[in-house]
Amino acid sequence: MVKEDIKENIKNSYKRFVRIKTLMLVFAFVTLVLTGRLFYLQAVKGAHYGRLAQSNCISMIKDRAPRGNIYDRNYRVLAANEPANIVSIIPYHFHQNEDREKAVNEVAKVLGIEPDTVMEKLAEKREYMLEPVQLKRGISVKELSLITELSANITGISVSVEPARVYENGRLASHTIGYVSEISAARLKERRYEKYLPGDIIGQAGVENYYDSILRGEDGVMYILTDAKGRQLDVVRKIESKKGTNVVLTIDARLQAFAENLMERNNYKGVILVSDPKTGEMLAAVSKPDYDLTYFSRRIDLNNWKRLIRNKDNPLNNRYAQGLYSPGSIFKIPVGIGALTEKVVVPTTTFHCEGIYWIRTWPYKCWKRSGHNWMDFYRAVAQSCDIYFYRVGLKMTVEALHKYAVMFGLGERTGIDIPGERQGIVPSREWKRRIDRSPWFPGNTVMMSIGQGYITSTPLQMMNIISAMANYGYAMQPHFFKAATTDGRRIIKRHEHKKLFELKAPKENIEMMRKAMQLVVHAGYGTGGRARVEKLSMGGKTGTVENPHGETHAMFGAFAPYINPELVVFVLVEHGGGGGDVAAPIAGEIFRYWFKVLKEK
Repeated sequence: MVKEDIKENIKNSYKRFVRIKTLMLVFAFVTLVLTGRLFYLQAVKGAHYGRLAQSNCISMIKDRAPRGNIYDRNYRVLAANEPANIVSIIPYHFHQNEDREKAVNEVAKVLGIEPDTVMEKLAEKREYMLEPVQLKRGISVKELSLITELSANITGISVSVEPARVYENGRLASHTIGYVSEISAARLKERRYEKYLPGDIIGQAGVENYYDSILRGEDGVMYILTDAKGRQLDVVRKIESKKGTNVVLTIDARLQAFAENLMERNNYKGVILVSDPKTGEMLAAVSKPDYDLTYFSRRIDLNNWKRLIRNKDNPLNNRYAQGLYSPGSIFKIPVGIGALTEKVVVPTTTFHCEGIYWIRTWPYKCWKRSGHNWMDFYRAVAQSCDIYFYRVGLKMTVEALHKYAVMFGLGERTGIDIPGERQGIVPSREWKRRIDRSPWFPGNTVMMSIGQGYITSTPLQMMNIISAMANYGYAMQPHFFKAATTDGRRIIKRHEHKKLFELKAPKENIEMMRKAMQLVVHAGYGTGGRARVEKLSMGGKTGTVENPHGETHAMFGAFAPYINPELVVFVLVEHGGGGGDVAAPIAGEIFRYWFKVLKEK
């Protein structure tokens, strides 16, 4: 037993010896290989790598992702991309120029920018010293030649190719589409942009801004080996970018162009809105004056920018979402529904219009100075009699006027999918006491009852008043987004239609107002007769709004066909005169083009 134990111990000891010796041999071999490699690198290639270490750097360059395209509802291209030459400077290398001030001035001169701009860019990214800082996008062939020549003597200049935004139709739907440009320092501080970096290109307005996260895609990265002057030697590694998702809009480019031309041919300022009342899809949205999106395809020229921001007509302002106007006689629709629902009037209730209405010693005139004589509800709407609605408003009181204004969505944003929408004002006794520090007077009620005074609304809100009548008592949320797609038109996401508001009013009252709106257009005495289209029945309402800055604003809103409406049109012409004379004919042209031309095609 003892002998067997001794034999087993000897056997185990021998195995351990063999394992240890094997490990020692392996260790010795690895050490020899590493020593040999180190000798090779130091003795043979040392000078070569030493030179690289002293003269070369690895720069990280963003590989900009192309933005998704923007299409109209029929896949006509509205915004796309094309290659553009980009001039950048690499701060790490640029700071090595002996005469940096001279280098800055020469680069600025070639690119047609201010030297201060170059200095600001250099300071902006000091913590990203090896990342190129973009100076100018979309340089011309001449600028490319000059900057290439300059880079032979100035270190740190980089020229690359990136996708640049192009807008196929210049001014078409400019306020809706929007534009892109480099992110500002102010926006970098916003929570929404916390993952963005200086130099990133973002949507600045319209759907370009609202759907920026969908359109922008994912940037890639290139690791570039550069020499001491910042010139590219090799691409060490590349992570490919991913193009953004395409966005299909609800607008019809043909209808949009037609509507814009109606305004342009008379040099009108104002708004045209066209929508599908059943879905809330915006088929056209015009705000005039507008601006040329091609200005923003590259870095906008300073002179063009100054012209835009100094223009007294404010072409950058999106009038249909941001413009605030008195709703005028369009507001007689909520007032009329309210009066019927609160039983202040019935359709046969009559008031006499002499052209002027007195509250104590204060005169309030009707738009028809000679008066309308006796008016029932239907004629009062059809002829837009102010005095009828003065008396109705006083019977309702400001509280009821406020109630029905809010019921029709006034005082609240519609939630349309573009930035900057305003909500307007629906006044009340409390509001006036807080803002004006004065009580509410009967004269305030009189003015509010015809949509003037303190009340303001956007054209989108006024369009929704018409939409609620088209839909027999409800309005859908207006929107521009129809779908998100791949380049192969595979739909990734569709818009989900949403009801914006529903009127708490009897259906028979809504039908009475619809009948009155039909008379506006089709009765011989109606104010909207110039909107008529052959063999097309419609309902509408004119509006003529006084303002302190000149001629009255002309408005007209309508839906068609009268039964089962497919289209809502709202027109506003600033300082245009009468709604029936100016805005109604424009709406008629829109209806005619849609039903007689586009639908028949």
